[in-house]
Amino acid sequence: MADRTLRSAGVMAAGTVLSRLLGFVRIALLAAAIGTALRGDIFTAANTIPNSLYILLAGGVFNTVLVPQLVRAIKNHDDGGRDFTNRLLTFGFVVLAVVTVGCVMLAPQIAELYLPKELKDPSRAAERESMVVFVRLCLPQIFFYGAFVLVGQVLNARRRFGPMMWAPIANNIVACASIVVFLLIYRTGDPPATYSHGEELLLGLGHTAGIAVQLLVLLPYLRASGHMYRPKFGLRGTGLGHTARLGIWTMLFVAVNQVTLVVVTKLAIAGSASDTPGAKAGLFAYSTAMLIILVPHGIVSVSLATAALPQMSALAADGDVTEVARLSARSIRQALAIVVPAAAAMIAFAYPIVTVIAGYGSGKDNLTLMSYTLMTLALGLVPFTVQYFQLRTFYAFEDTRTPFFLQCVIAATNIAAAVIGVRVLLDAEHLRFSGVVLGAAYALAYLVAVLMSRPVLGRKVPRVHGAGIGLPLLAMVIAAVFAVGAGRGALWLLGLAVDWSGPLGAILQLAVAAVVMLPVYAGIARVLRIHEVNDVVSLVTSKLPGRR
Repeated sequence: MADRTLRSAGVMAAGTVLSRLLGFVRIALLAAAIGTALRGDIFTAANTIPNSLYILLAGGVFNTVLVPQLVRAIKNHDDGGRDFTNRLLTFGFVVLAVVTVGCVMLAPQIAELYLPKELKDPSRAAERESMVVFVRLCLPQIFFYGAFVLVGQVLNARRRFGPMMWAPIANNIVACASIVVFLLIYRTGDPPATYSHGEELLLGLGHTAGIAVQLLVLLPYLRASGHMYRPKFGLRGTGLGHTARLGIWTMLFVAVNQVTLVVVTKLAIAGSASDTPGAKAGLFAYSTAMLIILVPHGIVSVSLATAALPQMSALAADGDVTEVARLSARSIRQALAIVVPAAAAMIAFAYPIVTVIAGYGSGKDNLTLMSYTLMTLALGLVPFTVQYFQLRTFYAFEDTRTPFFLQCVIAATNIAAAVIGVRVLLDAEHLRFSGVVLGAAYALAYLVAVLMSRPVLGRKVPRVHGAGIGLPLLAMVIAAVFAVGAGRGALWLLGLAVDWSGPLGAILQLAVAAVVMLPVYAGIARVLRIHEVNDVVSLVTSKLPGRR
């Protein structure tokens, strides 16, 4: 079972790696085209809102509740779950269409929710208008995001994991193409403070088209999986009422999460919108750093959790809680084997990492503050990973109520720490550091979440042999600290003779650090007998030429 999970995760991870790389190409192009200060924050916020609203209004149910329900339908229904799936897809498409139209009509009011008081001054009317236009152009993404996840979850339930992870590549290609056109047409010098209507149309529609293409890529795979979709209306007798009841708690869960996002977005934009001169770390810096820390999450954690959730759901349905505990803990350890050294590397090499991504054109002015933001967010990557898997274990038991209350604690901690940090600890003169403070608040919130969730989850799954994570995590941290120390030492020695300046120098730094870190981490892991790290090393080396 473990080997099958790893193989499925490997297929998904391969697509995610390429997608993430193209995503960072998109970020680099955006940084060069529109900068990383207020101008970049306005578009970043508008392009983030559709995904946030989709998750708020429907995504929580689509992402978490439906897979166990689909697995049970495929397993127990005489038609292999075909009728259930068709009714589910039809209902989902209709709801998404209605929600999308309603949101587009309310675009000005939605944009207003995310604007800090610093942008409500009459002198900032042009920035506010650009925000509204971008929000209206991007809001149709709600339908395409939702339809993509609906179709993708059907594929996941049918154990076709790869397409959903590979499809975002098409999205990034379309988005990158639109930004390249933007650079060729509009980027002739330092960007102005506001956008022209042509710039708004090109960026907004270009990114929305990318999400639409991402959905279209999945459709042939749905047919290939053996499911022929036919629109079918009506929910009576399908058991979707049970799904809806489960979804209520999930919707409350994501509602709390989105309240946090609105607060964080407003505080982050406030940093860029302040009148303080000099470099600023606002929403673009925070969002870019968040994308960076989510690379190992997307490649490893999401892939492992997506592959493991159907198995955990089936085991939970059979009442085998002991094997659920072992599978959950094993998945966490497998993810941490890569997440821990990745988080350590982000902290140790934050500046060269952000230089590679945003050190071009208009984006190179905020690199120091962006690197600090990355460091603080990276501190929260390990607890975030553990919490992510713990929540999936609750979902395998169809328990959506407990995650809601846990999320309330996360949200309260994150909001309180963020507001106090930005509005109280930082006076107006230093408000430009908001991204750094928000990163620290995020890390603190997930540390608190893990400490609260572990004992709660222990009441549902037993403490059994092979289901521990504490000692393996400690061993991984020790190995990662020695590895990054060796990497920093190598860079210091080479720095006496090598010029590391600019994006090219940053790439060389990261390459040298990786060459030094990886064998040191693997070697110490072997000495400490960290089985999950050794398994990953064996899997990689077995694929090398000449190895069988």
